[in-house]
Amino acid sequence: MSRVETNNEASGEKILIQLCKKTGEPFRSLLIRKGTNLWVALRRFGVPVGASCSGVGVCGKCAVVVSQGTESALSEKTELEEQTITRQGLDPCARLSCLCRVNGELSVSADYW
Repeated sequence: MSRVETNNEASGEKILIQLCKKTGEPFRSLLIRKGTNLWVALRRFGVPVGASCSGVGVCGKCAVVVSQGTESALSEKTELEEQTITRQGLDPCARLSCLCRVNGELSVSADYW
């Protein structure tokens, strides 16, 4: 099991995020403040995450797949997120990390990890 990394964010409820390689093997654990944008959190910890649109939800490069966690672990999909996922031909189960906030513990993977 990898060690859990934290950053010095303001106090608040902390949520555990497990990052997994596309093979499903866990490689990193992050502890972030509840409600944090997933893309922002990944970048703060130096995790490589795509974003040719600078995180505005139109390129689809930051797509991740939730491998463990409840549906409510991330904020609800927006219409923009649904449209981008469809337009970019991504897995319908994918989430755009730049458009979702973390509400509960989960594990995510990306094709480029």
